[in-house]
Amino acid sequence: MRYRLALLIILAISWASCKKVIDLKLSSTAPQLVIEGNITDELGPQPVFLTLSAPLDSPNKYQPVRGATVKMINQDGHEITLIERAPGAYYSTSFAGAYNRTYQLRVNANGKNYVAASTMPKKVLIDSIALSVQTIGTNAQKTVIVFYRDPPNEANYYRFILYVNGVQVKRVFTRDDQFNDGHLVQAYLYEDDIKLQSGDHVDIEMQCIEQNIYNYWNTFELQSNSFTSTTPTNPQGNFVEGSALGYFSVHTTEHRNIVIP
Repeated sequence: MRYRLALLIILAISWASCKKVIDLKLSSTAPQLVIEGNITDELGPQPVFLTLSAPLDSPNKYQPVRGATVKMINQDGHEITLIERAPGAYYSTSFAGAYNRTYQLRVNANGKNYVAASTMPKKVLIDSIALSVQTIGTNAQKTVIVFYRDPPNEANYYRFILYVNGVQVKRVFTRDDQFNDGHLVQAYLYEDDIKLQSGDHVDIEMQCIEQNIYNYWNTFELQSNSFTSTTPTNPQGNFVEGSALGYFSVHTTEHRNIVIP
């Protein structure tokens, strides 16, 4: 089948934020604690979500874990205790993570301790975004492209999150710089479950992440893109104490948004 690039439109850039919808279908026979913790370089409350995992054959309704003690600690020993604002949703006071600084997450849930640490990488900025329109037969496939310049002579890892009309798409997008170190990179965020239509509001989030967090999300990406019948496996998180599923990610974030013409 022949693909023809019909249109490439460099679009105006603006900041945006959308509600995140996380859909983690984990391979687990018995419920396990799932910890999703994040610190970003944006000023604001930093969130941690605690749930119990659901088996693959369940209706994917996760049970929140309430009454836990959740703390974030920076490398100077400053400690912040998070407040449970909704069932299983814990938030810090407002602060922004700093580049090249290490933070620790400590969780005590149901009498068990869980500990993870993460360091914020240097920020790589989005250069521009574009819309590619490819004609496939008689159909036009619209795909968002993110352009950024990878820093030379260092390992960098990225995650992209795509929201359409305020809803996060299920596909996971990760990139490394194994073959494009120091180059201007074009990241195509192709989502085959959703066909972008004129008037759709699209938000793109770009994260600069650590290698172990990249490995975590890349495992999801490889499994979701696999055409084999291999049984999904739980990605390896970064908890050094406790057998929790999930991750603690200290990363940069940048948002751009477009309206599909």
